[in-house]
Amino acid sequence: MEATIQADIGEDYYPMGRFILYRARTLGLSRNDLVHRLGYRDDDSGHEALSAAMLTGVVAPQLANRLAGALEADNALVGFVIDATARQKRDEARLDPPLWKLQGAILGKKRRVRVENERAYLASFRPRLQVQTERAVPSPIFVAALLTVARLRIISLPDEVLTANDEARDRIIKAVIIDHWRENDGRVPAFGGIVGYVLVLVAGYGGFDFGLPYGVTGDRVGGMQRVERLGQATLGTKRGDTRLTGLLKNSPIRVIRVKAA
Repeated sequence: MEATIQADIGEDYYPMGRFILYRARTLGLSRNDLVHRLGYRDDDSGHEALSAAMLTGVVAPQLANRLAGALEADNALVGFVIDATARQKRDEARLDPPLWKLQGAILGKKRRVRVENERAYLASFRPRLQVQTERAVPSPIFVAALLTVARLRIISLPDEVLTANDEARDRIIKAVIIDHWRENDGRVPAFGGIVGYVLVLVAGYGGFDFGLPYGVTGDRVGGMQRVERLGQATLGTKRGDTRLTGLLKNSPIRVIRVKAA
């Protein structure tokens, strides 16, 4: 029996490579298994196309048409992954200094900052729970700024989640969700009631990742989906000043429960 697929050097650089690796591992597929699922009659051609997609982000038409079925994923989701990969490639290609003169130095600088931020994000990425709430925009916003949005809506997970199989992982996630819901009385300061949770598993690009949705009872409620990253609320004494942001991020949050009369 062949070993489940592992990443070669550079194959997890683009969202496409990371997504293929995640789904293949989830399904317990080896490289040969995946190539056969993709319908290639010639193994060498199949491995070449698969490696090219993971290393370069360029997906051959034959592979693109069959990728969702081979990975047992939604066609729209695979489309989002392809789009995220294409955006990363465009951003990086346009960092070429000669193009800066044509595009404008300001636009080039913004693109470089975005690429650098995405690389730093990927380097520090690890699976986590994102809390889904009634309000996407916090109110009052200063509460979210002082405590930070990440403190309020991101739940760090134990290391076991990284290595557990799907069944064991879901049990861990269920316990974490139930504890979080109870401890916070089903609400998040400034964001309102909790409506669900998303287990963010695969780093995407350009403000989006990919993850699995869970209900407030801790049960899985759907397949993998695109997940928008959380914004940051800032606070200062004047525009552009962020010195007060996160001032209370290490302070305990006390939930006050009001008893009915």
